[in-house]
Amino acid sequence: MKKHALMHGKLLTSMAFTSVLWAQAAQGSEVDPDDFRFQVHTSLWTTHFNPKPEHNNTQNLIGFEWYGDSFSPQYLEPFHDYMGNARPFIGGAWFRNSFDQKSIYLYGGIRQELLAYAVGQREVQTYAKVTAGVIHGYRGEFRDKIPFNQFGIAPAVIPMIGAQYRNAAAELTFFGFSGVMLTVGYTF
Repeated sequence: MKKHALMHGKLLTSMAFTSVLWAQAAQGSEVDPDDFRFQVHTSLWTTHFNPKPEHNNTQNLIGFEWYGDSFSPQYLEPFHDYMGNARPFIGGAWFRNSFDQKSIYLYGGIRQELLAYAVGQREVQTYAKVTAGVIHGYRGEFRDKIPFNQFGIAPAVIPMIGAQYRNAAAELTFFGFSGVMLTVGYTF
Protein backbone atom coordinates (compact mmCIF):
# COMPACT_ATOMS: atom_id res chain seq x y z
CA MET A 1 0.00 0.00 0.00
CA LYS A 2 2.84 2.39 0.87
CA LYS A 3 4.49 1.73 -2.51
CA HIS A 4 1.26 2.63 -4.38
CA ALA A 5 0.91 5.88 -2.42
CA LEU A 6 4.53 6.72 -3.22
CA MET A 7 3.99 5.99 -6.93
CA HIS A 8 0.88 8.19 -7.00
CA GLY A 9 2.83 11.00 -5.30
CA LYS A 10 5.60 10.73 -7.89
CA LEU A 11 3.07 10.74 -10.72
CA LEU A 12 1.33 13.84 -9.34
CA THR A 13 4.67 15.60 -8.84
CA SER A 14 5.73 14.81 -12.42
CA MET A 15 2.38 15.98 -13.79
CA ALA A 16 2.58 19.23 -11.81
CA PHE A 17 6.15 19.85 -12.98
CA THR A 18 5.17 19.19 -16.61
CA SER A 19 2.15 21.50 -16.34
CA VAL A 20 4.33 24.32 -15.00
CA LEU A 21 6.86 23.85 -17.79
CA TRP A 22 4.28 23.91 -20.56
CA ALA A 23 2.40 26.86 -19.00
CA GLN A 24 5.60 28.89 -18.79
CA ALA A 25 6.51 27.97 -22.34
CA ALA A 26 3.09 29.08 -23.59
CA GLN A 27 3.44 32.47 -21.86
CA GLY A 28 7.00 33.25 -22.94
CA SER A 29 8.16 35.06 -26.03
CA GLU A 30 9.83 33.30 -28.94
CA VAL A 31 13.01 31.62 -27.74
CA ASP A 32 16.15 31.41 -29.82
CA PRO A 33 17.75 27.98 -29.16
CA ASP A 34 21.11 29.71 -28.55
CA ASP A 35 19.75 32.04 -25.86
CA PHE A 36 19.63 29.60 -22.97
CA ARG A 37 22.46 28.58 -20.65
CA PHE A 38 20.80 26.11 -18.30
CA GLN A 39 18.35 23.21 -18.43
CA VAL A 40 16.63 21.38 -15.59
CA HIS A 41 14.80 18.15 -16.31
CA THR A 42 12.99 15.25 -14.70
CA SER A 43 11.93 11.77 -15.78
CA LEU A 44 8.31 10.94 -16.56
CA TRP A 45 8.42 7.42 -17.95
CA THR A 46 10.93 4.56 -18.20
CA THR A 47 10.80 1.11 -19.72
CA HIS A 48 13.31 -1.71 -19.98
CA PHE A 49 13.69 -3.57 -23.27
CA ASN A 50 14.06 -6.88 -21.41
CA PRO A 51 12.09 -6.32 -18.18
CA LYS A 52 12.85 -8.33 -15.08
CA PRO A 53 10.90 -8.40 -11.80
CA GLU A 54 13.68 -6.56 -9.95
CA HIS A 55 13.70 -3.63 -12.43
CA ASN A 56 12.59 -0.23 -11.22
CA ASN A 57 10.79 1.87 -13.84
CA THR A 58 10.43 4.93 -11.60
CA GLN A 59 13.78 6.68 -11.76
CA ASN A 60 12.84 9.98 -10.01
CA LEU A 61 15.54 11.62 -12.11
CA ILE A 62 16.39 15.27 -11.48
CA GLY A 63 19.05 16.72 -13.74
CA PHE A 64 20.80 20.01 -14.40
CA GLU A 65 22.87 21.04 -17.43
CA TRP A 66 25.03 24.11 -18.08
CA TYR A 67 25.57 25.00 -21.75
CA GLY A 68 28.48 26.79 -23.39
CA ASP A 69 28.51 28.69 -26.68
CA SER A 70 28.30 26.94 -30.03
CA PHE A 71 31.68 25.79 -31.19
CA SER A 72 33.29 24.95 -34.47
CA PRO A 73 36.68 23.33 -33.88
CA GLN A 74 38.98 23.43 -36.89
CA TYR A 75 39.07 19.63 -37.22
CA LEU A 76 35.27 19.69 -37.73
CA GLU A 77 35.48 22.27 -40.55
CA PRO A 78 34.73 19.65 -43.28
CA PHE A 79 31.56 18.76 -41.36
CA HIS A 80 30.51 22.36 -40.59
CA ASP A 81 27.11 21.96 -42.22
CA TYR A 82 26.40 19.08 -39.85
CA MET A 83 28.22 20.07 -36.66
CA GLY A 84 28.25 23.88 -36.93
CA ASN A 85 25.58 24.36 -34.27
CA ALA A 86 26.91 21.89 -31.72
CA ARG A 87 26.86 23.23 -28.16
CA PRO A 88 29.03 21.73 -25.42
CA PHE A 89 27.58 21.26 -21.93
CA ILE A 90 28.26 19.69 -18.57
CA GLY A 91 25.69 18.25 -16.22
CA GLY A 92 24.66 16.01 -13.42
CA ALA A 93 21.64 13.80 -12.78
CA TRP A 94 20.41 12.23 -9.56
CA PHE A 95 18.16 9.21 -9.97
CA ARG A 96 17.21 5.74 -8.78
CA ASN A 97 18.85 3.15 -11.01
CA SER A 98 17.16 0.08 -12.48
CA PHE A 99 17.60 -1.69 -9.12
CA ASP A 100 16.12 1.15 -7.01
CA GLN A 101 19.51 2.35 -5.70
CA LYS A 102 20.32 6.06 -5.35
CA SER A 103 22.71 6.97 -8.16
CA ILE A 104 24.41 9.95 -9.76
CA TYR A 105 25.64 10.56 -13.31
CA LEU A 106 28.21 13.34 -13.91
CA TYR A 107 28.89 14.08 -17.56
CA GLY A 108 29.90 16.32 -20.42
CA GLY A 109 28.43 16.28 -23.89
CA ILE A 110 27.30 18.08 -27.00
CA ARG A 111 23.87 19.07 -28.28
CA GLN A 112 23.43 19.27 -32.05
CA GLU A 113 20.41 21.01 -33.54
CA LEU A 114 18.64 18.93 -36.20
CA LEU A 115 15.42 19.92 -37.99
CA ALA A 116 13.02 22.69 -37.03
CA TYR A 117 9.30 22.23 -37.63
CA ALA A 118 6.76 25.03 -37.88
CA VAL A 119 3.85 24.84 -35.44
CA GLY A 120 1.64 27.77 -36.32
CA GLN A 121 3.96 30.79 -36.18
CA ARG A 122 6.36 29.08 -33.78
CA GLU A 123 9.02 26.41 -34.24
CA VAL A 124 9.74 23.08 -32.61
CA GLN A 125 13.50 22.49 -32.74
CA THR A 126 14.64 18.87 -32.77
CA TYR A 127 18.12 17.92 -31.59
CA ALA A 128 20.43 15.07 -30.67
CA LYS A 129 22.65 14.92 -27.60
CA VAL A 130 25.47 12.61 -26.62
CA THR A 131 26.91 12.57 -23.12
CA ALA A 132 29.92 10.81 -21.66
CA GLY A 133 30.70 10.59 -17.98
CA VAL A 134 30.69 8.43 -14.88
CA ILE A 135 27.88 6.74 -12.96
CA HIS A 136 28.06 6.01 -9.25
CA GLY A 137 25.47 3.98 -7.38
CA TYR A 138 25.38 0.37 -8.60
CA ARG A 139 26.29 -1.49 -5.42
CA GLY A 140 26.08 -4.88 -3.77
CA GLU A 141 24.60 -7.71 -5.81
CA PHE A 142 23.93 -5.29 -8.72
CA ARG A 143 27.48 -3.99 -8.96
CA ASP A 144 28.21 -5.99 -12.13
CA LYS A 145 25.00 -4.95 -13.92
CA ILE A 146 26.92 -2.17 -15.69
CA PRO A 147 30.27 -2.75 -17.39
CA PHE A 148 33.59 -1.57 -15.90
CA ASN A 149 32.05 -0.76 -12.51
CA GLN A 150 35.27 -0.39 -10.53
CA PHE A 151 35.06 1.02 -7.00
CA GLY A 152 31.35 1.68 -7.59
CA ILE A 153 32.06 4.06 -10.50
CA ALA A 154 31.51 3.15 -14.16
CA PRO A 155 32.02 5.03 -17.43
CA ALA A 156 28.91 5.69 -19.52
CA VAL A 157 27.98 7.10 -22.92
CA ILE A 158 24.31 8.05 -23.22
CA PRO A 159 22.62 9.26 -26.45
CA MET A 160 19.39 11.27 -26.50
CA ILE A 161 17.02 12.75 -29.03
CA GLY A 162 14.74 15.61 -28.17
CA ALA A 163 12.46 18.43 -29.20
CA GLN A 164 12.27 21.95 -27.80
CA TYR A 165 9.30 24.33 -28.02
CA ARG A 166 10.21 27.73 -26.61
CA ASN A 167 11.63 26.95 -23.15
CA ALA A 168 10.09 23.46 -22.80
CA ALA A 169 12.00 20.38 -23.92
CA ALA A 170 11.23 16.66 -24.08
CA GLU A 171 13.90 13.98 -24.59
CA LEU A 172 14.15 10.25 -25.13
CA THR A 173 17.22 8.98 -23.30
CA PHE A 174 18.61 5.58 -24.27
CA PHE A 175 20.52 3.87 -21.48
CA GLY A 176 22.61 1.35 -23.37
CA PHE A 177 20.70 -1.59 -24.75
CA SER A 178 18.71 -1.81 -21.51
CA GLY A 179 15.92 0.70 -21.96
CA VAL A 180 14.62 4.16 -22.68
CA MET A 181 13.44 7.07 -20.52
CA LEU A 182 11.25 10.08 -21.34
CA THR A 183 12.29 13.33 -19.65
CA VAL A 184 10.88 16.85 -19.76
CA GLY A 185 12.86 19.95 -19.03
CA TYR A 186 12.91 23.71 -18.90
CA THR A 187 15.65 25.89 -20.41
CA PHE A 188 16.59 29.33 -19.14
